[in-house]
Amino acid sequence: MTFATFVARVLLPKAMCLSCGEPRRIDVDDELCDMCVAALEELKLSKNVCPHCLSPRLNQAPCAYCLKGGMRYLAVAYAPFHYHGVVQHLVARLKFGRIDDAARPLAAGMAECIAGIHFDALVPVPLHARRLAERGINQAEWLCRLLSQRNGLPVVNALKRTRSTRRQSSLHQPEKRLQNVEDAFEALLPVRDMHLLLVDDVRTTGATARACAHALMKAGAADVSLLTAAIAPPRKSKMLGA
Repeated sequence: MTFATFVARVLLPKAMCLSCGEPRRIDVDDELCDMCVAALEELKLSKNVCPHCLSPRLNQAPCAYCLKGGMRYLAVAYAPFHYHGVVQHLVARLKFGRIDDAARPLAAGMAECIAGIHFDALVPVPLHARRLAERGINQAEWLCRLLSQRNGLPVVNALKRTRSTRRQSSLHQPEKRLQNVEDAFEALLPVRDMHLLLVDDVRTTGATARACAHALMKAGAADVSLLTAAIAPPRKSKMLGA
């Protein structure tokens, strides 16, 4: 650790980069150092993705994710970043470190993705009460709050978890992930004919998003799209499960 880093950590804790922990400029309203800002820019999704689900593809042929039902119950997926490096660090700081400011660079990118697109409300993916008590924060709800500040869309807690589920990241077989969240959500509020934007931090293979969207569609929503901060790289094995 350099002397400058030590001084910044002791005397200026708010002036630390939330990704790498190195000192950052305090004359700008940013949570990242210059190097991590540049790294975040490099993690933006390229144009070589499916316009429907954002999965990587090399040509105009329908992508495997869509063909295998990855977008079932979902209209369109939006996300600004790949889940790697700086983005991974920010998500971890938000989810497990309870550092609210880590959501700001993520929410800024998410807001750009949906600029000019009409939705009636933002719907955060809910946590079970037990998981919320453990973490102290629902990262999806916090991202929704920041997005609402930027675009004025209302945040509607229209979903609840009907049962506690295992962490999807602990399940490596797609079938297990699907079973884990099947019928785990239900709509709490009337959403008939509403165009809803479901919000979460990361989409891996989409089982949670599909389960949430299914519950909203059963409650009468006109359509449900998905906005996440990042898209995780596809697993080399089978595809559908997170």
